Amino acid sequence: MSVLSVLTELTVWCRDGSFEWNEEGETVTHPIDDPVGAALRIAEHYRHPTSDGHSPTRSVREHSA
Repeated sequence: MSVLSVLTELTVWCRDGSFEWNEEGETVTHPIDDPVGAALRIAEHYRHPTSDGHSPTRSVREHSA
């Protein structure tokens, strides 16, 4: 088991072949062999754009596109 604390409100666990995190009190799991898919699911839920459209969790590639 390992853990990655990403944001104040987000901790992702690697446990029993899955990534695990909480969304609105529910445990979400995603296969460990698809880290990109897990990252996309997490970003979709936790991305909080500011009023100017900037998102602090946006990647450089997304921001420059």
